Amino acid sequence: MPDIESAMPLVTGQECPLQATGLARHGMMSWVMARNDMRTVNMRRKGGDPHPSPIPRGEGETLVRHAGLGLLIILPMLCGAGAGAAEADGAKPRVAFFPLGGDAKEQLRQQCGLSLRLKLDRTGKYDVIDGPKMLEVAGEAKDPVMFSTASRDVIELGKLVEAQVLVWGELVNTADGATMKLKMLDLRDADRRPRELTKVIREPTDLRFVSEEILETLPGVGKFERPVDEPVTNDATAAELWKKNPNLVKNGDFAAAGLWKGIYMSEYYDVPLSKALPAEDKVVIYPLEEGGTKNNVLAMRLSRTCAENNGLAALSERIDIAPDTRYRLSFRYKSYGPTLHVFVKGYTLAENIKGQKVEREIYRRQVPPSGSTDGRWVTIVDDMNPQHVAFPVLYLRVDLYAYLSPGTVMFDDVVLKAVGKQTHKASDDAIKKPVRK
Repeated sequence: MPDIESAMPLVTGQECPLQATGLARHGMMSWVMARNDMRTVNMRRKGGDPHPSPIPRGEGETLVRHAGLGLLIILPMLCGAGAGAAEADGAKPRVAFFPLGGDAKEQLRQQCGLSLRLKLDRTGKYDVIDGPKMLEVAGEAKDPVMFSTASRDVIELGKLVEAQVLVWGELVNTADGATMKLKMLDLRDADRRPRELTKVIREPTDLRFVSEEILETLPGVGKFERPVDEPVTNDATAAELWKKNPNLVKNGDFAAAGLWKGIYMSEYYDVPLSKALPAEDKVVIYPLEEGGTKNNVLAMRLSRTCAENNGLAALSERIDIAPDTRYRLSFRYKSYGPTLHVFVKGYTLAENIKGQKVEREIYRRQVPPSGSTDGRWVTIVDDMNPQHVAFPVLYLRVDLYAYLSPGTVMFDDVVLKAVGKQTHKASDDAIKKPVRK
């Protein structure tokens, strides 16, 4: 697992989509307070970046650094009938995020709540009550507000700020890192019963994606957009280079065992060859027979617990790349239930506090999610411009990730090729390149 604390300084200001986590942006951007009453915190960046994440005064000004294997977020959500309806007078529904309890560091607890508040506020769909106000509200409780606090008690506190959506819980240290347990209660829903959703933050840069995936389940929020995520650019040069350039993914056809790592919670192992389909929550390379012939595929089988919580992943070996080069990813998959969220992650090498050269993730391309195919093979193609405004992206890894629904998913023909010059250049006037001596 990565050294999260020493990784923090290098995940600031990189090309979207690693550009908007509050963990990584403190002190690196200009920001303005949009409302003096602090009821909501609306932030904007120079140049109109839709994903700023500074840390405003009064909401935890110290950069959070946390060493551990990861953060496990458990978030109950409510999306029942009537939840998407606007208030009768047209006002935005008010959301109250209570300060997290638990034995994790206070800075870390503040940061997790802050990420959700800022991102939800920027959608303009909800009136998000600010952190300092919620500290006051929580102070009115007889006992500290924790995950075990009864809904009726939280509802009474929520009346002080006229909130329709209530979120409370705790962040506790565990063997795997810090486990966040939250409850969300939507008072607009008829049954007023929370449902659980779990997410894992393995690295500081994951917080952005976890926050967005959580908030996208709220009525009216919709999918977060990333302007640097570009579709395939079809041109004659790219088409010709795609035909002739080599596949950079090692064992992309899964002809042999290994060169891919299976990942589930704390499990991290070489993906083996197997004559049988995988057991629950396992990844194998399996000789699939179709049309009278056998062809090796990478197969995952997700239980409901796995699908609705951590999900299951397979990570490729290191893929060395050239600077100022655009790359194209292509893969086939078929799913009997699970949804895919494939990533291409970019890394650099930099010194940690001990002066040792260590790997740092500084770029991430998120391939648009794809759902169940009812057993049909589907091909996905996506372009990317791996870069960072201050550090060189030296190599990539493909992360095949499945989640959301139980079942089996298979992958084949994972291909990554250089297809020409980059079509986008990341820039950030608020970040100065490091001084090199």
